Amino acid sequence: MYPINSVAWNPPVKSDPSRTPAPAQLILDVSRLVYAAWSRTPTGIPRVELAYAEHYIATEPDRLQFAVLDSFGRLRTVNRRLAIGFVREIAGYWEGNVGSMWAYLRVVVRAVWIHLLLMLRPWGDLRELIAAHGGRSIYIIPSQLQLEHSSLIEGLKTAGDLKLVYFVHDILPSLLPAYFPDDAEESNRRRMENASRLADAIIVNSRATALSFKERFGGNMAPARLVVAPLGVTLASSAGMSHRPLTESYFVMLGTIEPRKNHLLVLNLWRELYAKYGRETPSLLLVGSRGWKNRDIIAMIERNTPPRGAVEELGRLPDADVAGLLKGARALLLPSFAEGYGLPLAEALSHGTPVLCSDLPVFHEVGAGIPEYLPPTDTEAWRVAVLDYADVGSPRRAEQLRRLSAWSPPSWLRHFAVVDEILGTLGK
Repeated sequence: MYPINSVAWNPPVKSDPSRTPAPAQLILDVSRLVYAAWSRTPTGIPRVELAYAEHYIATEPDRLQFAVLDSFGRLRTVNRRLAIGFVREIAGYWEGNVGSMWAYLRVVVRAVWIHLLLMLRPWGDLRELIAAHGGRSIYIIPSQLQLEHSSLIEGLKTAGDLKLVYFVHDILPSLLPAYFPDDAEESNRRRMENASRLADAIIVNSRATALSFKERFGGNMAPARLVVAPLGVTLASSAGMSHRPLTESYFVMLGTIEPRKNHLLVLNLWRELYAKYGRETPSLLLVGSRGWKNRDIIAMIERNTPPRGAVEELGRLPDADVAGLLKGARALLLPSFAEGYGLPLAEALSHGTPVLCSDLPVFHEVGAGIPEYLPPTDTEAWRVAVLDYADVGSPRRAEQLRRLSAWSPPSWLRHFAVVDEILGTLGK
């Protein structure tokens, strides 16, 4: 474990109004990251929270504080040294050591220790930190959490001079509730309504998300409060999955197995291809965990139609394995009905992998005209494209590769240039 004196706490000191206000302090919410410690491989939103933590640890270490929602529903402060140690441990594990059980256990032990301290110590309420600060506090929530109950943030705002920066990844549960668990729409609606009312700045990952949020929840918001900052792409090495034959023709679907991702279209297509071409059918590799409302999809996979070998469900994989698979694939397939951003698209293009994707506005935005865009319900268009891209001499694939030569991956540097400008304005 870690020594108890590593979490020393100084009682709040009442500010003197005659003194010069202290510089704005940054409070980063890392709740999603701490709760993700039990995950052997990272998912999208914890990746974003990790990027925020690494950025502000590197650039603002002296004025950075950390907060976590504990098991009792309280927003609590986390000792800076303990939080930074956890961030570095989980980053090292996810980014390069995911095969090590010892590395995994070190991450879990740190997370358990944080949780125990939050529950057992009598101090550390986030309101105390804000009240004790002699100037402005800026609270950053990258995970689209904490606003289910507005009283949490309202309590912080009454404790001192607080500005809230909130990241909205998407509002899809409110737009397409049939694709999500039964309580997702209500939870998302509460978060978005409270964000519109309480956030001093809202960061979104795409113009498409900005437009949908503005139309549904932000009709009275000043334009300056809603800011687009595309997500960066962190490229992993491709040391994994090297056992696949270089001559094998295969396609990859990357994402949670849920109805919105439209796995059924592709599985039905592969069943037809196998009926016609047998063992000459290219392989389809499904990468991602099983999600919700997917009974028909899972039943089709487990009935072995199309046969294993033609289709393989690989589950969630480490970044290095995903990178290796993408680099060898004929194309990434993204037939989604809706997306908030489409990070797999950006990752595939960054690895030099062609993409066949749905004709969605956000995919046009992220892909910048490089992928091929197909209607998500047009099985024939997907069949023709897959057969063409499977061909070693595919002219369509060669043309996309030509377009790909000019691809410039979105970077976290550009993302944080936008976010830091907002923080600078709010800190005045």
